[in-house]
Amino acid sequence: MSSTLKSLPLRRLSLAISVLISPAMLPSTVANAAGDDQPAAATDSAKPGDPAQLGEISVTGQLAAIRRAQAIKQDAVGVVDSVSAEEAGKFPDQNVADALQRVPGVAVDRIGGESSKVTVRGFGPSFVNVTVNGRPMLSDSGDRSFHFDALPSELISTAEVLKTATASQEDGGIGGTINIVTARPLDTTGFHMSGSLGAVNDSLDSGLANKFTPKASFLIGDSNADHTFGWLMSAMYYKRDHTENLIETGGWYVNQDFSKISNDPSAKNGAYPQTIDGQSIATTNTRKGLSLAVDWKPFDKLMVKFDSLVTNYKQDYLTRYVGYYGNQPDTTAVTFDGNGTPLTFSRNTNNGAAQATDSVMSTNTPRDAYVTQTGLNLAYDITDTLKADLDIAYTGAWNKYDSGNTFLVVGTRNTGLPMNFTNPNNGGFPYYDYSSLIQPGDSTNLMTHCCSTGGNHLSNKGDNYRFHLSKRFTDGVLSKLDFGVESTDTTLRQISYNTTYDSGDALNLCAIYCGYNASVPASVIGASIFNAGSWFSQQSQGFPSQWLNYDMNKLLNYLLSPAAYNQIYAYRNSLSYATPEAKAAALQQVTDFAAAAAKLGGWVSKADPRTFSQIEEKTKSAYFSADFEGSVADMPWHLNTGYRYVKTDTTSDANAVLLTAITVNPSDPSNAIPSYGPYSPIQFTGSYKYWLPSANFKLNLRDDLIFRFAASKTLTRPDLTQLAATTSYNFRPSNQTITTGNTDLKPFLSKNIDAGIEWYFADASYVALDGFHKKVSNFTTTITTPTTILGFPFDFTHPVNLNDSTIKGFEFTFNYQFTNLPSPFDGLGTAFNYTSVDSSTSIDPQVLKTGNGNLFAVPGIGDSANLSGYYEKGPWQARLAVNWRDKYLSCLSCGPGSQPWTTKSYAQLDMSASYKIRENVSIFVEGTNLTREQVSVYQVYLNRPVSTVFDGRTFAVGVRGSW
Repeated sequence: MSSTLKSLPLRRLSLAISVLISPAMLPSTVANAAGDDQPAAATDSAKPGDPAQLGEISVTGQLAAIRRAQAIKQDAVGVVDSVSAEEAGKFPDQNVADALQRVPGVAVDRIGGESSKVTVRGFGPSFVNVTVNGRPMLSDSGDRSFHFDALPSELISTAEVLKTATASQEDGGIGGTINIVTARPLDTTGFHMSGSLGAVNDSLDSGLANKFTPKASFLIGDSNADHTFGWLMSAMYYKRDHTENLIETGGWYVNQDFSKISNDPSAKNGAYPQTIDGQSIATTNTRKGLSLAVDWKPFDKLMVKFDSLVTNYKQDYLTRYVGYYGNQPDTTAVTFDGNGTPLTFSRNTNNGAAQATDSVMSTNTPRDAYVTQTGLNLAYDITDTLKADLDIAYTGAWNKYDSGNTFLVVGTRNTGLPMNFTNPNNGGFPYYDYSSLIQPGDSTNLMTHCCSTGGNHLSNKGDNYRFHLSKRFTDGVLSKLDFGVESTDTTLRQISYNTTYDSGDALNLCAIYCGYNASVPASVIGASIFNAGSWFSQQSQGFPSQWLNYDMNKLLNYLLSPAAYNQIYAYRNSLSYATPEAKAAALQQVTDFAAAAAKLGGWVSKADPRTFSQIEEKTKSAYFSADFEGSVADMPWHLNTGYRYVKTDTTSDANAVLLTAITVNPSDPSNAIPSYGPYSPIQFTGSYKYWLPSANFKLNLRDDLIFRFAASKTLTRPDLTQLAATTSYNFRPSNQTITTGNTDLKPFLSKNIDAGIEWYFADASYVALDGFHKKVSNFTTTITTPTTILGFPFDFTHPVNLNDSTIKGFEFTFNYQFTNLPSPFDGLGTAFNYTSVDSSTSIDPQVLKTGNGNLFAVPGIGDSANLSGYYEKGPWQARLAVNWRDKYLSCLSCGPGSQPWTTKSYAQLDMSASYKIRENVSIFVEGTNLTREQVSVYQVYLNRPVSTVFDGRTFAVGVRGSW
């Protein structure tokens, strides 16, 4: 499949053709791949979205999508919200996650100008299950979370958010399960195809960018008149050139002793920024997707369904940035506020410990992610009321590149200039103001510093087997019995590729060049001026708007030349060492580097066995559920109840590496150089099993008024990164740490109660209030223990199951279509939802300051709201939507201070509009983040900023048609 995608001629198009099917092709059910009797959303016996349920609806577009989502919610026995395509291939947003953020209780994390990961009811991406047609789906994230940016929205018809659990539902999502539903070939009759032509414009500025990029998808299908055979194929292509600006500190060191320089005995617990840098990130995003589905009914009792999906999301990153790395030893004066945050500080560039420089950095971070799923379902009607189906599926995701992940730094020392920093108005946003800095466009005295290059291989593969048996009853209260067994085997494998000697030892370039001790001729590396724009100076007064740009490949080649490493040899030879042996070892290191560089003649990237990690997870489950239906006082009710048994076995493999020596880098005293011995394979295992009961009850108080109640026990497995057997080291003397995983971790367990009421008072109009209460145990917390290795102090950290928390909240939804207004205003409508989430555990800055209490909180907890207005009448269709997310804890223990990071509140305005120029042809325009909002993160206090990202906005224009 991958070679097919790479050769698609669509790559050469300046505009894109997208094929859309007619509204009739949208699936008439939300049944998943396990067969029509096992609905993904735990529905009643009636099929959600069935025309009989919707009445005589002939409208198309977004109003039809709203009605379809309302029907799914109304007919489900559990709490379900969804978003549907206006037509197959025409999802309401560029990205599935962008569309999901309009669902009550759903919020998104934005990366690179796109929504990437999803939070449900305050539970982060690792607590949310993602399935496609009911089958588990993997991504290239490397953990439990799912990267929605790799899943094209053009291949999807419905995205369901299942917020209450049933026994038949895939386990693992305490927050909820998102089930992506694709169209089936037999949802329509006859031959059909449709298409659109579009272009994308992405810009940081208030206007349009100079360059437009193509957007494409097509769909074609056929089915016979008696609905016994049909096929459906779709493909898409999307390219976006994106630029974003970022200014950051990267986090703050804490508990720093400044009492001697500040002449303040109480200044022993000050904070200090890790760095202050600005980045301009240019990204080319290319998304391709291909899907195929076949439905075949060879005889009345047997239905065969086959479908396959493969997508490729390629991102080429080039980051140009300038920064000022923090270094406490050369800080000469500092003042603090009452929280220990520096209000002003100065750095002396004349003493021996000085590392005060203008650092000009370049980074290239490739991503070439593939996601695929292939499944076969055989459904057999044993009798009219007894049915069985077997489902076999494979899913995989991988992101592999041997080289290209490069980080390079050159800089100019601020010799003789006292670098001064001021926290403006003690506000933190904007960042520190600067003075007495050498402008980073000066190329007359460039010096080498940190450098690395390599690659990474990640693969995430899984097999899923399910057998399902259902029995329906026509008499009595018992309406249905379900039984099923399931087996899933997934393997996550990762290994890094590094520049190496022939012997296989990692070539640690920083061990040679870190410290700004070798000059770099500007002409050799093709140095030029990069114009970054005025945004940076708006964030921090004095921050440069121009800095150097250079050719990364030319700099890499220069580092292998005698002109570079001979300077390091001369510099080390001039230093004073504690012993002659220490000096000899420092010089020998440069000699060995020179010999390897001469032998290799260039950069060689090889797999580094010390970084190998493999986690295999085998899960076996069985479930039994029963559906009961009846009425009380002429009020119909429906109860679904059952048990799910789950057993999980985990095996984690890695290579243990012997640490033989740690030496302070003679060229850069702010860093240390490790020496390793041989490595040997290690393996750790873990296992657990649980019973997970569930019950969902629905009572129709009236035809238009529904009461719901649900109770369940659910689990989320430990994050894969915390199960890894690998050990990682940080050798920076001010923050030396050892981090390892723990395969004995148990899953998060949650006892859940949901209750709600919904009033469907008009067509496409309803109001709903749902409350939820989740008592979660076994939260993982990183434990840190001081230790000493080879005479150096380290903090040893590893995860353990330690904390509990209660998360509760409510969701309010109001959808209304203004049908009573006079024409043409009767085409107006609005949709609003608000979600409030609260947790029994939170981080109080005063608790952190005093060091009292259990420092624990649940990341992701925060309120959210969505408001949209739409118009649809005649040939016109338009929508304007605001998505808001309140501040939330984004990370519990992050950065050099291992402290909480909080993301500030954020609101985004999006729009879309279309005009039908003929019955089957329309033109459209779409806009994302119209007000160009930015995302900001801080550490504990607002005046300790971590990062601010400015993404700009994106427009898409084009034409659609169907035949």
